[in-house]
Amino acid sequence: MAPAEGEPIRIREVAVERVDADVRRADREHLVVEAPLVLAARGTPVATIMRTPGHDLELVRGLLNAESVTAGPGQQVDADTVDVDVDASAFAGRGLLSTAACGVCGRVAIADLERRAREVTADTTITAAVLAALPAALRPAQAVFDATGGLHAAGLFTARGGLVAAREDVGRHNAVDKLVGWALGAGLEPAAHVLFLSGRLGYELVQKAIMFGVPIVAAVSAPSSLAVELAERFGIGIAGFVRGPRANLYAHAWRFV
Repeated sequence: MAPAEGEPIRIREVAVERVDADVRRADREHLVVEAPLVLAARGTPVATIMRTPGHDLELVRGLLNAESVTAGPGQQVDADTVDVDVDASAFAGRGLLSTAACGVCGRVAIADLERRAREVTADTTITAAVLAALPAALRPAQAVFDATGGLHAAGLFTARGGLVAAREDVGRHNAVDKLVGWALGAGLEPAAHVLFLSGRLGYELVQKAIMFGVPIVAAVSAPSSLAVELAERFGIGIAGFVRGPRANLYAHAWRFV
């Protein structure tokens, strides 16, 4: 599967052996590419982010938003480096080196957010029918997943279930950062939208949703206990195990009509 001209390589074909009971046979398989992206601040490397190549400027923009770092427009120096116009001291003590764009991983999340985030007060709700339809609505936007089965997706939907944008990445944090980065660049109003995730819902993803200002987050898998605590504190509706007509509502269930 050759990428379009100028498009980064996100899929790699490798030799495999397929095992089916007692039968083994040689074959070829597609894997999603995972590669380091160096984040530099005025030429000084400050972080290495493992990601799926593509939408790198959006990834950085979303990450900086989650970290409350205000920087000038970034520029893609080469295929694996993005440089932003901010002093390197802005990243001191943030612990981003060699992460998967994990925002405030390892910190006391609620105390940290109390200092820099606002409660999401929008009265946005969605119906049970819209919630049930989100997994199937996201699938057509998961082209690389279809070829590899090896990465995550994040989709931004209207409250009526219309897909606005989606991003894929080997890291679920990266997929969300890319999506938020796109939305910020497009000037989209998050308060009227729903964030849907293809995998597990960890607290760091809820943290990113809070910083972005989206009022509803849903996922096909489970949230963590801290994700639910964050959502309760900051007004985010959380739904997990969204699979057809079934779902678990974990926080601000009033948002799901």
